[in-house]
Amino acid sequence: MSIDPRAVMAARNNADLYAAMFTSHGLRFERFDFAFVGKDQPPPYYGNLTVVSPDHEAEVILQIKEFAVDFGGTVSLKDSFCQLDLTANGFKTLFEASWFWRGADSTPPTSDWRQIDTVADLELWEQAWKASGSPTPDRMFHETLLKDPDVVFLGRKADGVFDAGCIANRSRDCMGVSNVFSCIPSEHIFAQASAAVSALEPGLPLVGYGADDALEAAQEAGFTDVGALRVLATRAADF
Repeated sequence: MSIDPRAVMAARNNADLYAAMFTSHGLRFERFDFAFVGKDQPPPYYGNLTVVSPDHEAEVILQIKEFAVDFGGTVSLKDSFCQLDLTANGFKTLFEASWFWRGADSTPPTSDWRQIDTVADLELWEQAWKASGSPTPDRMFHETLLKDPDVVFLGRKADGVFDAGCIANRSRDCMGVSNVFSCIPSEHIFAQASAAVSALEPGLPLVGYGADDALEAAQEAGFTDVGALRVLATRAADF
């Protein structure tokens, strides 16, 4: 099966964000040519492994076997190119989505979104992110991320609170758009978020992933669907 290289670009960018998040939480990980591999239990909404290169099923399964021992059989992973058949090993699909891509925009539109650069604003941003649909009692975004030159929190602030936001993460060949949220329903929020990200690095294409309404919003903002992915999980891996 032919894999769109833009999907590989997006998967690698996603793994870069994983690396930043694991680092900020003091969690161990390894980067391989075929996958990002977490060595500690991941934060909420993150998995143990993210595939970043197609056609490496044997290497991925070897890592999953190690997870099954280390984490008592509880394993989750991003099958970035829908190539893994792990049904017999107890895995179920949590959700399916698509990688998306948009070419570089040399003249991105102006945006009233701004970069978060203080701990106080990061805390407000996270409160809004959680309230808009990502609930967890855990502190997700530590202040050390504000010092990471490749991770940028963007948001729109009104009356002392954030009502919309996203995360941009920079890779060598692209910018990732993720964690897009809005406390006030708006069909234009993804377009606004991608404009704010594009303004950071106008010479780089944008990538991300989404499903259903999120994917439709990305497509309406000019993104192209470049490949399918799925997130798999099991509570009792059988190898």
